[in-house]
Amino acid sequence: MLNLRAALKTQLPAVFCALTPAFCALVARPFAETGICDDWSYIKTTQILAATGHIAYNGWATAMLGWQLFLGAFFVKLFGFSFTAVRLSTLIVAMTTGYLLQRTFVRAGVSEGNATLATLAFILSPLFVPLAFTFMSDVFGVFTIVLCLYMCLRAIQASTQRSMIAWIGLAAILNGIGGTTRQIAWLGVLVMVPCTLWLLRRKPGVLLIGGILNAAGIAIVFLSMHWFSQQPWSISESPIPPVIDLNAVETASRWLLRLGASLLLLLLPLLVAFVAPLLHANRRMAAVFAAVTLPCALFGALEHRRHALGNWLAPFCGDWVTDYGTLGHNFSILGTHPMVLPQSLCLLLTAATVICLASFLAVLFGSAPRSSSTAHKANDHSWRELGILLVPFSLAYMALLASRASVGLIFDRYGLPIMVLSLLVLTRYYQEKVRPRLPVSTFAMIVVFGAFAIADTHDLFSMYRGFLAATQEIRASGVPDTAIRGTWESNAWTQLEKVGYIDDPRARVPPGASVAHPAVVPAVLPPGCLSPFFWDNLSVIHPVYALSFNPSLCEGLAGFSPVTYRTWLPPHVTPIYIVKYPAIFSDRH
Repeated sequence: MLNLRAALKTQLPAVFCALTPAFCALVARPFAETGICDDWSYIKTTQILAATGHIAYNGWATAMLGWQLFLGAFFVKLFGFSFTAVRLSTLIVAMTTGYLLQRTFVRAGVSEGNATLATLAFILSPLFVPLAFTFMSDVFGVFTIVLCLYMCLRAIQASTQRSMIAWIGLAAILNGIGGTTRQIAWLGVLVMVPCTLWLLRRKPGVLLIGGILNAAGIAIVFLSMHWFSQQPWSISESPIPPVIDLNAVETASRWLLRLGASLLLLLLPLLVAFVAPLLHANRRMAAVFAAVTLPCALFGALEHRRHALGNWLAPFCGDWVTDYGTLGHNFSILGTHPMVLPQSLCLLLTAATVICLASFLAVLFGSAPRSSSTAHKANDHSWRELGILLVPFSLAYMALLASRASVGLIFDRYGLPIMVLSLLVLTRYYQEKVRPRLPVSTFAMIVVFGAFAIADTHDLFSMYRGFLAATQEIRASGVPDTAIRGTWESNAWTQLEKVGYIDDPRARVPPGASVAHPAVVPAVLPPGCLSPFFWDNLSVIHPVYALSFNPSLCEGLAGFSPVTYRTWLPPHVTPIYIVKYPAIFSDRH
């Protein structure tokens, strides 16, 4: 009984982490019966799977989606089809990720309390919270990676060879299956599991049988890739950039630098813990701190003189949750979305990022005070073991990101797996080299970031409910969906409802299928009326009316009342206008 109570007490922090996304859902009310970012494509495939039992791609998904589709289809069978029902499956996976991540950190040598704070820093980050309420594949992918890491840690810690083989086999097979949702998660079976076998190489039986099981997992990878490449309307992307030249290298370097800066900003709740030791800094620590902050300050001053400082202000990859940000929904409606983060706050966040990074590097390379009371468990992994397990995976992941960055196709949500590994390393380093427990400042920053993430997620869904209300106002007058230039997501859904596919030249067109030609658009258009991306992919949309943040765009107001939506963050009340679209289309050929 005492052992059971002790076990339950140990699990409580992980259960708390698991319940945190559910709490966020109750507060933020993330419900909107419309697509967000790319999940309209994935939800349509899920809807067809639930109805027919077959996976049907539609010319947009580059992620295989795999088991994500079956989980979503299960919720459709359970509750009936709706965007919210499908997205509920993501919430369940996000909750499971919270539980598993806390236990993974503990297995990696982080204390229970510190592991809980590190997990909350991830679960409540502005990067994770909004994605947990969409049907994007990012949460499913990071869950697959965390599961593989947990099993690899268990394999290394196992006391018998039979247990080692079992954990390695589970890691390889489940990662092979799990990576079908988001192919980059296959780096688990391709890199992380082989690294685990290398650590256990002195056990011949484990190496042999584990190697066979890992080969089986890799076989799942290649069979899945072959199957996906044969599916109608699927899009297979090569990990090798189409062009490798100086321009591609420069583009990749710039975007990877932005992604790295965005990741540092999201790690502030942990990095802020390294500021306090600077109060007792020695000369070496002060020199390292100055070597980081002074060049950054000089760069900022030069960029300010060039009037280009805004390009390098936090959150670096674009406004969180809003345009070009976390969800990458940069094809919403006409006009410019109101700013959520004013430039003064962006400047403050940028300075905080630089100071906290400099503080961490000063502690890392200076003579930081060492903790004398940190307890070490017998099954804690050494830094060498963690390095062999995490560094090759991280390098392989960054190499794949560099491929996408070379053509500018990179978003801050791609940093989720690296954020997990960074939190693990930072937390364990702090408790071993500085103090056993993370400071109150870490908890305070988690609360601040979490509050912002919940508020902005609420505002995101409020905005999309506003878009939907404005669209329904136009429909009520008898106008068909094909005549409404609404959000990219709603127009893409209309395209799928009408013809079943998106006009993307990368898609594998089945034999005998006819592909609609894009619209022919004249060169001169009223200001703000055209997004080339929009016309190249949606052949069925012939706009008569359009949604806009600006009432003067295109041919001005169309006689409909504006629709307003309310947000918790400024500007609090935002109107959505319905404007006339110019008659610019020629006949389709």
